Amino acid sequence: MKNNFITYIESNQLFSKNDKILLAISGGIDSICLANLFLETQYNVEYAHCNFKLRGDESDKDLEFVKELASKNNIPFHSVCFETKDYSKKNQLSIQMAARELRYNWFEQLRVKIKADYIAIAHNLDDKVETFFINITRGTGLKGVISMKKQNGFIVRPLMFAKRIEIENYILNNNLKYREDSSNKSKVYLRNKIRHELIPVLKEMNPSILETVNKEINVLDDVYTIYKNYISFKVNDLLLKEKDRILISKKKLLKLSYLNTFIYEIFNSYGFTDFDSISRAVKGEVGKQFFSSSHKLLIDREFLIIENNKICEFEEIYLQDSTLSIEKPISISFKILKKNHSLIHDFSACFDFDKLKFPLKIRKWKNGDRFIPLGMKNFKNLSDFFIDAKLDSFSKHHTYLLCSGNDIIWVIGYRIDDRYKLTSKTKKMYIANLLDQ
Repeated sequence: MKNNFITYIESNQLFSKNDKILLAISGGIDSICLANLFLETQYNVEYAHCNFKLRGDESDKDLEFVKELASKNNIPFHSVCFETKDYSKKNQLSIQMAARELRYNWFEQLRVKIKADYIAIAHNLDDKVETFFINITRGTGLKGVISMKKQNGFIVRPLMFAKRIEIENYILNNNLKYREDSSNKSKVYLRNKIRHELIPVLKEMNPSILETVNKEINVLDDVYTIYKNYISFKVNDLLLKEKDRILISKKKLLKLSYLNTFIYEIFNSYGFTDFDSISRAVKGEVGKQFFSSSHKLLIDREFLIIENNKICEFEEIYLQDSTLSIEKPISISFKILKKNHSLIHDFSACFDFDKLKFPLKIRKWKNGDRFIPLGMKNFKNLSDFFIDAKLDSFSKHHTYLLCSGNDIIWVIGYRIDDRYKLTSKTKKMYIANLLDQ
């Protein structure tokens, strides 16, 4: 086992003797095996243990066991206790997903704090195969079935070469003590059903099922790399990235073969899941919107528009004539100058200062708003102005108005009101410049 361990690390270049490794250690058989292999091979290791408070006294005894082991081996020890059930309810996650999110977030925070190079997880070959079947049952796509990699960023899995039976033999031969997690026997969890029911049946049909599935996963990993390269090549031709949103050409998207596959790959990364409905909407439902936990999608006439779904509460902002600039909700600078035509060349909007009533106000638009667009004589409803300007609903949502009294003097970024333009009688100019546009 020791030689295979060293060979696996070195052949895959997982880490070196100069690196500091943060070992996620539960006290179970796998992590104890990995901890002892690190001791034998004299790598620079620190222990990290999570108490999820899910098994009462048993969880507390796991913590004490690992703490004593660290003290015995003179290994730096870190631990944390989580209120996992509360976190699960608050974030609407399963207990398993809540525990996973909590521990990996903490591991990364701790890694940065102690300046560790990698986080070692004691997953083995059996875990990899079980995860393969778990993800197939959940329908996670090609990426999901190859998700447990030997290295993923700062996460390394140096036991991935070993089968569970090999780990059990190593523990027995080295007379190592470990903690047994009683939940591993419960058929409530999908992983345990696969481990105790599905895998034994598959082994009856193929005694080398672990090796066989592992080879298939490795092939799929290569296939996925080729697949992603092709997807990225095609998607790059579809996407136009603006400051706060992404535009996808509807015309180009609809020309692609395997439309549903591209829709899955594009929108899955933004948290969307209703791919069939998105696919139908792309083919005809202009104005349709979709929402994920992090983003929103608008099916517009020419583009599919993706924006961050953060909710920003905006209150009205008031500007005095002494205000030089604002940064929120939109970045604008202001200045007052005597009228001089040689200065009228670099601005976003310019007004006759003496016609303004301070404080000015910046607000969102609302139904019923109207103004007289520059160059026109009559009022125009803002909703009609937006239609003429071909603004999509997301752009309208992000449009702000500069007002003087009850008058809209500037649809910011688009048009000023004709009543407030410079004339031959203008003595002072009020100049507004949009910044970072």
